[in-house]
Formats: sequence, structure tokens, C-alpha cells
Amino acid sequence: MANGIKSHIMTKVALGVLFLVSLGIAVLVGLDRISLKRSIEGKTGELDNFRSEGLGNLNRERLRLERQMDSLNSVNERMSKGLFSKPVAQMPKDVGDALKFKEELYRVQKNIKDEGAPIDFQFPFWLGFERYEHDIPAPGDLPVRVKQLDIIAEIIDLMLQSKIPEVSSVEFLESKVVVLEGEKDPLFRNFPVRISFECKNDNLVNFMYKLYSAGIPFRIEMIKAKTVNEDMGEKGALKVEMIIVAAVRQQENK
Repeated sequence: MANGIKSHIMTKVALGVLFLVSLGIAVLVGLDRISLKRSIEGKTGELDNFRSEGLGNLNRERLRLERQMDSLNSVNERMSKGLFSKPVAQMPKDVGDALKFKEELYRVQKNIKDEGAPIDFQFPFWLGFERYEHDIPAPGDLPVRVKQLDIIAEIIDLMLQSKIPEVSSVEFLESKVVVLEGEKDPLFRNFPVRISFECKNDNLVNFMYKLYSAGIPFRIEMIKAKTVNEDMGEKGALKVEMIIVAAVRQQENK
């Protein structure tokens, strides 16, 4: 009888322990579910915030970049029209023949002499084309020589406007085509010219300003200036050497 009572008590104890263990497990599972639910709610909130704020910021940034790109495209279009729309800023379509080139060279020389007379403008008569004093350009060289003549005529005209009194030398350096990466056709050609002259500081400043607002897109690649010995020249005079690069658009193939 005593053994039966003990067995009954042990069973109740075992069931009680099992119940407590099950209850503990259930509590732990419940707490874990609550924690998981809160974590999910937190992540959902973060995603909602990102959707409402982050995506909004990204969209605003995209719109800002699109407006910036439109602005840059507009500036590029205006620059292309403004800088390359004039004939002197393009390679010639019809260059004529070599004899006409020499006729044009003489005409440019005469115009410079006439226009520079009021300030007794001094310049090298052949304007960098000394080799053609007794020769004519080869047909393949003619387009480049015609454009070089346009370029030096434009530069000299800007010098006359700036009251520069003397040009001592003109030398055309090798021209080079510029091709955009991934493209085959040349976009434009750079024409560098080395030119030495004497002037005063005000003349130099005016000339540099006029270069940047000229009909041909010019840039100054190199400039050296030093004062002239006052015993040898006019007070305040400068000796200047520049390399000026003209950008000339290629004619489009049609």
C-alpha cells in the first residue's frame, strides 16, 4: 500500500516538473516571438522610412543631376554655336588652288600694312609663310595652310585692335586633330602658333581679353614676358612670347 502511494506521488511530481518545464519553454518561445515581432516591426519601420525618405532623397538627387546635365548640355550647345559657327572657326570646304592661296596671302599682308599704318605697325611680311615666297603649297597641305592664314589674320587683327605696335616673329607649329574617346571621326583640329611681339602692359591685357572673346576659339598655351631694357627701348615696354592654340572644327561629312 505504501509503495502505491509513493508511486502516485512520484507520478504527480514528474508531471509537475514536466508541466513547469513545458511552461518555461512556452514562456521562452513567447518571449522569442515577441522579440522577433518587434525586430520585424523595427525593420519594417526602417524600410518604410527608407521608402519615404531615402527614395525621396535619391529621387531628388536624380532630378538635381538631370537638371545639371541639361544645363551642361545647354552650355555646350551654346558654346558650340557661339565658338564654332563662324566660317573662320571651321575648316574650309573649298580651298581653291595654290595660286589663289598666294593671292590671298598678299591681300592679307596688304590689309595689315594699311590698317597698321596709323600706329606704324611692324610685322614679319610673310606672317610665318616664308617658305612660300618662292614656292606654293602642295594640294594636300592647302586646307591647313588656308586655315593657318585665317588664324594669323585674326590674331593680327586683335593685336591691331589692342594697339600692339610690333610683331617680331610668327611660327606655325604642327597642327593636331582631336578625336573623342570611342569615336573615329576627328572633332576638331588644334592649330598652335608661336608669336613674339613688343607692347606695353595695357596692350597685352587687352590682347589677351580679345583672344578669349574672338571668333575663333583661342587658348594661350604658353606666355613669357620680360621688360625691355629702357636704354634700348621705350619705357614700360615688354617683350612677349606666346604659343596661341586655335581650335577649328572639322567640316561634317554629308
